[in-house]
Amino acid sequence: MDFSFTSDQEELRALTTRVLTDRCTLEHLKEIEGGDGVDLALWRELAELGIVGIGMPESAGGAGLGFAEVAIVLEQVGRAVAQVPALPVMGMAAPFLAEHAPAHLAGLASGERIVTVALHELVGDVHTPFITSAGGSITGVKTNVPFGTVADGFIVSATDGIFYVDATASGVTVERQDATDGIPDAKVTFAGAAAERIADASELDRLIEYGQTSQSLIMAGVTARAVEIMAEYVKERVQFDRQIATFQAVAQRAADCRIDADAISLTAWQAAMRLNDGLSAGEHAASAKYWASEGGARVVRACTHLHGGVGVDRDYPLHRYYLWAKKQELFLGGTTQSLLHLGRLLADTPA
Repeated sequence: MDFSFTSDQEELRALTTRVLTDRCTLEHLKEIEGGDGVDLALWRELAELGIVGIGMPESAGGAGLGFAEVAIVLEQVGRAVAQVPALPVMGMAAPFLAEHAPAHLAGLASGERIVTVALHELVGDVHTPFITSAGGSITGVKTNVPFGTVADGFIVSATDGIFYVDATASGVTVERQDATDGIPDAKVTFAGAAAERIADASELDRLIEYGQTSQSLIMAGVTARAVEIMAEYVKERVQFDRQIATFQAVAQRAADCRIDADAISLTAWQAAMRLNDGLSAGEHAASAKYWASEGGARVVRACTHLHGGVGVDRDYPLHRYYLWAKKQELFLGGTTQSLLHLGRLLADTPA
């Protein structure tokens, strides 16, 4: 069986890589972090090239391709640590809205609008929301909303369904939350804000599947590039008149990094292809999320350790990959929550 990309998919990957590599230099990333933390100019450029809308329906201005193409873009975003809202928009909001509320896709493919997801709350986990709705309005607080400071709309999970809330609606308050990766999250308070119910509560797991898979793909890019940076360093760093890559302990730890990075990539792509084919992906997404959280943390810690003091230098690129890995490790639940959810899914599967 041939698992290689098609020629069109290879062209998409090459184009995305070229644009992100050219734009996301260390100096540029530091400049964006010093501002509002979101590279909206790059996002619009990606939209003009048709990359943002690659998986969105043609009726919404997209290319009408599948989640496999979205996955290619997400992985490259991770490799470049590009500060664009690819995860919440391309990986979560767009495919979910295409299934349940296509009218709200307007403007997403062109980069004119940003719709994000509001799933985390101050207590509990993302699978069991406590926020409530009544009479066409919603009340409660969501925290760590990705790219919430620049969002035009929110997909909000509640006890009795999933709702769309316009960011300009009365009763919506957005507060900036500084995050580890330099891209601010948002604390969003809904005080009787007008909300449109777009899906049943039973659809929340599907939305989370998209999210876990998408962040695992980003983590695959983050860890793959971190391993490359580490490999380049240990081959050049000389200690006791020898390249440290020739030391057995260094070589073994570097090999462990590569194994973890490959496991993250394999599980992420397995989940992505099930979503691409319209299949259930609960166990596969949860497994990918576990590897992204546990394996991703091991990779960036080891890569940083093998660099010595250089690894924590804020002017050295590896530092940023460490922070991105920490952010993705915890979004939608950390390692323990991922394993608990995976265990419940396996326990509920008929023998």
